[in-house]
Amino acid sequence: MPAKINSQLLKTINERRLLNLIREEGPISRNDLAKRTKISKSAVSEIIGRLDDEGFILEIGKGESTSKGGKRPILLKLNSENGYVIGIQITRGCVHIALANLKSEIKEFEHLNYDIDASIDEVISDIIGKIDVLLQNDEALSERLMAIGIAMPGFIDYENGKLKYSVTLREWINCPLTTRFMEQYQVPTILENDVNAITLSESLLGAGKGNSNLACIFIESGIGAGIIMDSQILRGETSHPRDIGYLEIGHHIANIQCLENLYNNQRYFGEILSEVNLLDTLRMKLQSDPNGADQDLGNASLEDILLLGEKGNTIVQEIMTEFAYPLAATCMNMIKILNPGLLILSGRIIENSKYLFTKVKQLVKQSMINVPIRPSPIVLGELREKAGVTGAIALALKTVFDPPVKKDLLSHVA
Repeated sequence: MPAKINSQLLKTINERRLLNLIREEGPISRNDLAKRTKISKSAVSEIIGRLDDEGFILEIGKGESTSKGGKRPILLKLNSENGYVIGIQITRGCVHIALANLKSEIKEFEHLNYDIDASIDEVISDIIGKIDVLLQNDEALSERLMAIGIAMPGFIDYENGKLKYSVTLREWINCPLTTRFMEQYQVPTILENDVNAITLSESLLGAGKGNSNLACIFIESGIGAGIIMDSQILRGETSHPRDIGYLEIGHHIANIQCLENLYNNQRYFGEILSEVNLLDTLRMKLQSDPNGADQDLGNASLEDILLLGEKGNTIVQEIMTEFAYPLAATCMNMIKILNPGLLILSGRIIENSKYLFTKVKQLVKQSMINVPIRPSPIVLGELREKAGVTGAIALALKTVFDPPVKKDLLSHVA
């Protein structure tokens, strides 16, 4: 492998603090950096010198003088092309791979479909092949690759970089994913649950930007939630995301008759709020309608059918009203327990049904009237189908910009 840039430079707290501030607030002067961070001017100049030597910052001209006059300050900004990361989102039968710079800007994107019966070794080899193609477009890219982030559904063994449980990706369980990529590319590799990754991406670049406390509910094969508290992903004792899909329906829906079409003796919210359950119910109900029996809905996509509801189809709207009840109950539970500053709803269903989104907000507002908690604002996710891979990019960049963990501090002090 080509020689890597000196990422060890970024291991100290002050260097990362300054680089983060330049990334977020640049163009900015050395004096302003010293004021904002309470680091001495001499220390700031020394750190800036090292960052400049390694190519992480650019001088872009001079700012305005102060009211007292004097020299115009030199302004600094992040050199976003001085390093690159890879973001990978793995789902059942599909992989998204993106190459991004230090500002999360996607430079290259690859899509990989794979046979669900294919061996994991074969799929990983195909992913590596796609990454190699991305890196070969420019020799400097491979020299400046700094980290890899991977997002996938399920419970994560963070210590060993493995998937330890997943309903949809069972064949990937216990595969040493991070080890495979670290050995191949010699850079840090982070594995994270996909809902946590989506939550992180929405908090940094999407609907939650500027909010340090938020929750994100993602609906796909089931329903899950990610939580950001004090700008950090919240993980439980066993290091898995808030799997609200395992909440039991009977304990949270008082009148099960409101789910006349969607309910078929399911036990958990994740079963009733899945894309498969919704799509099957919509197709069955529409095809049994004498006024629409001539419609060929067997191959109709979820988006196509939801569009019928947006255009006023009463059958679709009836089913979406049903769907709104358990989804609103889930939102209320999140609000009552966490009281987040913002609640984000994400996934194809909610993103393609304004009718559903409006209904959920109405139900939450009505049900929270007598609860002495200010209802959290509910918004739609903004990153849509790229939320997962963008979250994987954000995970990789955390290895560059986040302050070191305790063991890093100890080794640095020693």
